[in-house]
Amino acid sequence: MIGLKRILKSGEPALGTWITINHPDVVDALSDLPFDWLVFDMEHAPLEISDIEVLLMPLKNTDITPLIRVPWNDMVMIKRALDIGAKGILVPWVNSREEAEAAVRYASYPPAGVRGVGPRRCVRFGERSFIDYYQNFEREERVIIVQVETGKALDNLEEIVSTPGIDAVFVGPMDLTTNLGIAGQYDHPKFKEALKKVLEACSRYDVAPGIHAFNLEMARKVIADGFRFVALMTDLGMMKLGFKKILREFGRVEEKAPTGY
Repeated sequence: MIGLKRILKSGEPALGTWITINHPDVVDALSDLPFDWLVFDMEHAPLEISDIEVLLMPLKNTDITPLIRVPWNDMVMIKRALDIGAKGILVPWVNSREEAEAAVRYASYPPAGVRGVGPRRCVRFGERSFIDYYQNFEREERVIIVQVETGKALDNLEEIVSTPGIDAVFVGPMDLTTNLGIAGQYDHPKFKEALKKVLEACSRYDVAPGIHAFNLEMARKVIADGFRFVALMTDLGMMKLGFKKILREFGRVEEKAPTGY
């Protein structure tokens, strides 16, 4: 195993951030930093597959693993994400074993799955042998992460986490608290219990638990708790945070609770 897949299996924390700004300068600048991964967000950011193909280019010859959060658990979306060179996918709104199995199937070539054969950038436009990619990518490189963000997903957590092919389970605190009826209440007992449940299930099946951290303090806490795939805010969030910190010194910005951005 190489890259992020190896890190997740090792038990070490894997740190990265969300790419939401549609400009390669952002990725190019971040590519100099020792991130383990970057997620390119197609679910909530205004990024299309053609945009992301360009955004991925600055990561060539780096150790950063590029992942794409597809907008839905969709065979075509997942196929196209992998064909342009993503090393893995993050799939939102996975609520059952059947949906987790579908994500794995969509990301796998036959006979294990239904991914169509039309490799593009993922084989460096023919410089990498397709047979080598076919035989090794899914076992050695590909990462599949599913999001647990509803009460139904928590009810079916054991079945989701135990699905063969799932490398990590990711909690989006904003979605999960909202769907549990406690939007933004990250200290609520119901949310804390949900996180404990995710950590325990992941531990039983050797799957990496993941979560989005809104600030340094939260990142330290979730890593200490046992989360191993940890998102450090977003590109946009960090840009605003940096300027807010300076503007606060001039009395122009009031202190606010983190929002997730």
